[in-house]
Parts: sequence; structure tokens; C-alpha cells
Amino acid sequence: MFRNLGQRIAGLGAAMVWPVEKFFGWLFGSVLNFTDYFERIEGLFFAVGRGLLWPFRMVGRLMPSSVARLLSLPFVLIGRLFAGVGNQILRVVEYFNLDGVVLWLVWLTQPIWRPFAALGGFLHAWFVTRNWRHLVWGLPALVMLLPFAIVLGAAAWNGQGKVVGRYQTAVREALEAKDYERAQLYERKLAQLGVDTQLTAYRTALALAEEDKLEEAYERMLVLAPTDHPGYPAAHFWIIQRLFNGDLVESREEARALVKTHLDHLESLGIQGASVQLMRAMWLAQGGQLAEAVEELEPLVHVMPAAAFERMRMNLQLKQTSAARQDARSLITQMNSLVQRGSSLEATELQWWFTAEEILGNWDQMGTILAQWRKLEPENEQIRQASAGVARQQADKILRSPLPDMDKVAELLLDAEELDPNPEAMQQLAAGLFRAESQNPDVAKLLTTLGESPRVPAELLVLLGTEAAIRERYSEAQKFLAAALEKDDSNPIAWNNYGLVLADGDDPDLEKALKAVNRSLEMSPQEYRFRETRGQILLKLGQWEAAIDDLEFALNGMPDLAVIHQSLATAYDALGNSELAELHREAGR
Repeated sequence: MFRNLGQRIAGLGAAMVWPVEKFFGWLFGSVLNFTDYFERIEGLFFAVGRGLLWPFRMVGRLMPSSVARLLSLPFVLIGRLFAGVGNQILRVVEYFNLDGVVLWLVWLTQPIWRPFAALGGFLHAWFVTRNWRHLVWGLPALVMLLPFAIVLGAAAWNGQGKVVGRYQTAVREALEAKDYERAQLYERKLAQLGVDTQLTAYRTALALAEEDKLEEAYERMLVLAPTDHPGYPAAHFWIIQRLFNGDLVESREEARALVKTHLDHLESLGIQGASVQLMRAMWLAQGGQLAEAVEELEPLVHVMPAAAFERMRMNLQLKQTSAARQDARSLITQMNSLVQRGSSLEATELQWWFTAEEILGNWDQMGTILAQWRKLEPENEQIRQASAGVARQQADKILRSPLPDMDKVAELLLDAEELDPNPEAMQQLAAGLFRAESQNPDVAKLLTTLGESPRVPAELLVLLGTEAAIRERYSEAQKFLAAALEKDDSNPIAWNNYGLVLADGDDPDLEKALKAVNRSLEMSPQEYRFRETRGQILLKLGQWEAAIDDLEFALNGMPDLAVIHQSLATAYDALGNSELAELHREAGR
């Protein structure tokens, strides 16, 4: 019984193992058949080639023979050509007996072809003597080495461009973040990769300069452009410009010597452009050699606006007015050309243009340029003052014309006062308008326009009213001063002068005048002039003692003013004090 059971178990095991044995038998049999088919490695390569060319062979078999011959004709012709050329070379060699020459050339070129022949022979001998089935066991090692080969191949194909690009991007980001230490670290990495980092270092120095770290920026620039030998040209230019501005060295003599050194380095580098020529001219001018500087700039006047401006300025210093005007014309021509090409002018260029127009006296064009300049620098006080001056000159020019446009004059004058509210200029304007009225009756219309304009400043109205009062035109003076107080009732001078003109004239209003001058004294109780004005009004009102108090106070500040003495004499006479009256009468003569 047990024997039968054992046999059954053995039969069951054999039945279970049989499919596995069958599969592995088939697999290894197939592999052996495949390897027997390719006994040598060249057989494998031959079979692979046949497999790759199989589609072409099938197409060739399906084509008509005439079409196949036609398609193969170019290859046949090329083969015949090479064969013919080879045969002709052999015939020439045999005909001229050049065997020795050819052998000599072959021997002479051995250093070129023998290494390749040796390597090729070795590889051929090695491959044809190897059993490719043994080489298959090297595939796992090749697979493991494949990633390294890919990396090395990619590096050889792309070079270090990607790595360098990443470092350059990192430098730029570090500069934008103002992390200069990190930027310097990346610069060293780029230098280790063999990349020229001068441009990157230059940009780093520029970024430091923009952060007002001039000392550190100058140190970096000196590394790029040292004083003892030529260096990076852009760094030389930067150092020269900063030396001209006086930013790097306090001593003018030392700065000038350094400029000369860096200019010489640029010249030794073969850099002889217009910028270098301009800098050399500036260096000559700083040394007082203006005539030589003017001569140096002559070739640049018509092609470089900066050179035209500097030469114009130097000619003015040399009292060469005609030459300066010629330079100004050249500069204006270049500026107009830039505008016509659609270029946006910078503030410095507009300043050059304005100066050139000023030398030629083109006031209208100066106003146009200043309007553009103010848009770029609206808070520049120098531009505002220059604009006001031009507006006043334009107004004066119109006033001198045969048929002046008074509305335009008023607009220009108001523009000037808004741009530059200068009290001295306002005083000159007010007095000048009243003087001009005697020669040109149309100025009266201008005065009326100014008095009624909502743009006119209160200070100018006060001055106009004061000038009218000086000329005893009290009615006009009252209008100007009343308008001034409507705009600004905090001006004590306006209240004082308003009270003064109310008290004088053909129809004085003494009570109103007294109230006006009292307002001025509320603001400035110790002002001698205001006390004198109130004293004169009180004198007219017959308030002798109060008038004497104000006039005596005013006399302390203005002891030589005769009208005060005369008014005091009148008041003392009214009070019966003839002795003091006579004393002041004598002092007022």
C-alpha cells in the first residue's frame, strides 16, 4: 500500500515539474539555436545589417526591374567614378614610375595614419577573435556605466554653458538682492570655470556705487583697472568720470594725475574714440590749457553734443564769443536732429540745449526747452528760476513790440511769478510797469488785467498798490490793496498801506483807515512805520496826544524822517506847546 502511495506522489511531482522543465528546455534550446546561427561576432553584425536593410530589399524586389535600375543608377555611377579615378591614379603612377614617390609619401605621412591604422587593426583583431556570447556577460556593467557616459557626453556636447549660465543668473539675482558677498562668491566660481568675470565684477562695482558705497566700488574698480598697467576699459572710464566729478580724491592735483594715468592706459589699449578725446580735452581744461582743449574738441563739435557744449563753454571763458556762438549752433543742430529721430532727451542734454539757445538769444525756444526740462525735474529750483527769467524776458520783448498783446504779457508775467515768487523781482516788475505806462498807454490795460486776474499773487498786488500810492493814484492803489487783502489778510504791510491810501486822496475815509492800520499793529505792534502811519491818521482826526505818542515812537526808529518832525510840530502847536513845536519844526527843515 505504501509503495503504491509513494509511486502516486512521485507521479504527481513529475506532473507538476514537467511544464517548467519543458519551458526552460525550449528557452535554452532557442538560445543555443540563435547562438549557433551567429558563430562569430561579424556574423551578428552582418545579420543586424541585413535586418535593418530588409525593408529596402523588399521594396527593391517588388519594384519593376527598370525602376530599380534607374534608382540604383546614381550609386552605380558614383562607384564607377571612384573606380575610374582609382584606376587612372594607378595608371599615372605606373606610367611615370611613381611607385617610389607614392611609397615615400606613405612613409612620410606615417605619424598621421599609423595611429589610426594601429587602433583599427587592434580593434578588428580583438573583435573577430572574441566569441560574442562571452561578451554578453559584460552588458550589466555597460548598463551601470551608461548614466556616467551620458553625463560625460552631455558635458562634452554642451560644454560648461549651462553651468556657467546658472552661476551668471545667480550673480544677477544676488546683485538685485544687494547681497554683494554672495555675488563675489559666485564670481569666484565662474573664474574657476575659466569664465572671464570682468564684466560681472564691473556690474557688481556699479551696483555698489548706486548704493553710495563709493569707497568699496572704487576698490573693486581698481582691481579691474589698476594704475600700474592697463585693465578693463569700462572700469578705466568709470574711474576717470568719477575723478572729474571729485568723488574719489580730494586733492585736485592728485585727481588730475590719476586721470592722466588712466587716459594713457586707455590709449595703450588702442582705445581712441570720441569719449577718450573728450576726456583728454577736459583734462587739459582743468589744467588751464583752454586753447589746447578747444583745439582737441574741434573734430567732435559736429558729431558729439557733449563736446560742442564743452567747447562752447571754453570759448566763452576765452572771450571768443563768435566761436562760442558757432559751437552753440552746432549743438542746436544736433539736438534738433535727435528730436526729429524721436529720441528722448535727458535733463543734461536739455540743459546744454537751453544754454546754447541762451547764447544766441532765442527766448521763445528757451521757453519750449524749459517746459520739457520741467517735466523731467519738476522740483528743480534752478529750472523754475530760469523759466521765470525767460518768461519775463519774453514779456518785455512783447511790450517793446509795436502792437503788444497785453493778455499774453499778463500770462507770461503771472507764469514768472508762479515759477519764481521773488520779492525783488516783483518789486522791479511793479515799478517797471508804472514807468512803462508813461511811454505806452496800453500798459494801463495790462495793470487792470493783472489786478483782476485770479492768478495774481497777493504780494504783487501789494507792490502794485504801493507803486500807485507813491504816484498819488490813490483810487488805483485802493483797488490793488483791497484785492490783495481779499487774497491774504495776514499781511501787515498790506493793511498799513491800505490805511495810508484810505487816509489820503480827495475823499479820505479816516475811520476806515484807522481800523486798517490798527490791524497791521495787531500783527506787528513794534513796527515804527506802522506807528507813524497811525500817528498821521490820528493827527488828521485831531487826536493830538494819541498822535504824539505814535509819532514819538516812530521817531525813535526813523529819527531823520522830516515828515514826522513836521507832524509833531503841528500836534504840539495844537496843544499850545510852542517850544516843542518849534524844536521839531527846526528838525524837520
